[in-house]
Amino acid sequence: MIPSEKLLSYLEELAKEEHPEVNGKEYSRLQVLLAERLVRDVQNAIGIASQKPKLSRRRAFIVILEELYYNVPNYPKDLTLQGIHRRASQRFEFMNRDVKSFTTPMEVHPKDPCTFYEDNAHGKARYRSALKHLVLESHRYFEVPEAEASLKILFEDVKLC
Repeated sequence: MIPSEKLLSYLEELAKEEHPEVNGKEYSRLQVLLAERLVRDVQNAIGIASQKPKLSRRRAFIVILEELYYNVPNYPKDLTLQGIHRRASQRFEFMNRDVKSFTTPMEVHPKDPCTFYEDNAHGKARYRSALKHLVLESHRYFEVPEAEASLKILFEDVKLC
């Protein structure tokens, strides 16, 4: 019997391939992603779910901010990173411990990144890298499908500006 974690890790690697192949049979990437989701759902159903997904603090904050505010033009004025941090720590395990690098939600995940990073090419490149990871692995991190779709559109915009 294959341990579910080993199976999940194999499926994750397969999902990275453009034309996944298993024992000479070719599958679509969507089929592999569905198989991975099925294994995770079965783990949850029988109570052997794995630990929280690991993400950098910034990526975890982006997921939470996008899920909560994907459909509003601006963040609420009273929004602080403490509340976002609390929500993110319930869902994700942080890969880094640095808390002080970002002080506002706009620094973490700006509503208009092209304007925000207009004079900061290095910052925009780091932001684009964070978005790319989240877009490629969005099925693992997002619970709100609309937010997932919104982030994919935002990523395409950021690649062009």
